[in-house]
Amino acid sequence: MKRSSKLGGIVAAALVMIVPAVTAAPPSTAGQTRISAELSGYQETPLTINSPGSGEFTATIQDQGTAITYQLTYRDLSSPVTQAHIHFGRPGISGMIVLFLCANSPPITPPVGVPTPPPCPAQPATVTGTLTAADVIARPAQGIDAGAAGFAQMLEAIRAGAAYANVHTTGQPGGEIRSRLHTHGRGDHP
Repeated sequence: MKRSSKLGGIVAAALVMIVPAVTAAPPSTAGQTRISAELSGYQETPLTINSPGSGEFTATIQDQGTAITYQLTYRDLSSPVTQAHIHFGRPGISGMIVLFLCANSPPITPPVGVPTPPPCPAQPATVTGTLTAADVIARPAQGIDAGAAGFAQMLEAIRAGAAYANVHTTGQPGGEIRSRLHTHGRGDHP
């Protein structure tokens, strides 16, 4: 009996050495960088907000870096959503709005020359859209240009972890939930 159990162990060990391990391949997103974020009030600045609200932001930077397709979901916020954006700023620091994700007009309208974003629906909600160079709000004080140059600068900021998504509400006009944008895939920074 002892002999057969030893033989079984030897055969099993030999099979492990002969048969390579098989792992599932990640989904194919050749030439694309994915972006994700989990939004909460704990990431708000300058004051942290104890909010029951939460949200998710997912997006894909298209192959040539000419567009970002996105989906923003939010729920359980303390009051109606007025606007949501991508800001240029590091974690724990407030930055200026550079890209609108949604806005309810009035009271919020993007600057002249920037396309009107989709409205922010009543919660719980999901907003989808595509951002391009036309959507960039120039922020000279932070070194962000308009148009294609500014879009490229924001893509670099996103990849470097220096951009965040923020959802603003009537009760928290400075923002109720936010999160730094994280990239996955081609073009990530280490």
